[in-house]
Amino acid sequence: MIRLAIIEDHPAIAEGLTALLRGEADVAVVGTAGDGEAAERLIAAQSPDIVLCDIRLSGTVDGLEILSRHAAGPAFIMLSAYSYPSYYVAAFEHGAKGFLSKMASIEQIVAAIRKVAGGGTAFPDDVRRAVRLALRPPTPRESQILALVAEGIANAEIAERLSLRVKTVESQLRRMFDRYDVTSRTALVRVAQRQGWIEGDT
Repeated sequence: MIRLAIIEDHPAIAEGLTALLRGEADVAVVGTAGDGEAAERLIAAQSPDIVLCDIRLSGTVDGLEILSRHAAGPAFIMLSAYSYPSYYVAAFEHGAKGFLSKMASIEQIVAAIRKVAGGGTAFPDDVRRAVRLALRPPTPRESQILALVAEGIANAEIAERLSLRVKTVESQLRRMFDRYDVTSRTALVRVAQRQGWIEGDT
C-alpha cells in the first residue's frame, strides 16, 4: 500500500484528489494539509511514502521549502497550476521525484504516484526539456530592475528608486539583453514572465 499525503491550500482540490484516489486499491491518502505548519505535523505523524505537494501555498512557507526540509524523507511529487520553467528547475534541484500540472488527469496522477513509489521519477517530457534548457535566473538586483521595467518605469526613475546611477541600470539591462538574447525591454519582460521570475501574463 502506498501511503500518500496531500499538501494543497485549496480545500476543494485536496478533497477532490482524496475522493478520486479512494478508488485506487494500492493508494491510501493518510491526510491533507493546507499550509506549511500543518504539512510538517502531517508528515511527522503519518510518515507517508509519497507527498503530493502544491508549490504555491498560503502563508510564509511554500511547497519548495517543505520539499527542501524533507530531502531525506518521503518522495515528493510537486503540483502547480503554472507552467513556469523556473518552477520545474527548482523542484528538480530541491530533490523532487516528480512534477505534475494541476490539469493532469487522475490517470496521470496515479501513474506518477506508482512510478515514484517504485523508485522511479515522474517528470513529463516538457518538464525535462525545460530543466535542460533553463536559463540562468537574474540576480537579486537584476530582479528588482526587471520588476520595475515590467511596470513601465523609465531607467532614470528606476535608478532613483534603487539609489543607482542611470548608467548602472542601463548596463544591467544590456547584460540581460545579451544573456537572454533579446533586443527590447518588452521582450525581456516576456522572457522573465515565461520563466516565472516576475508575475504577469505568459
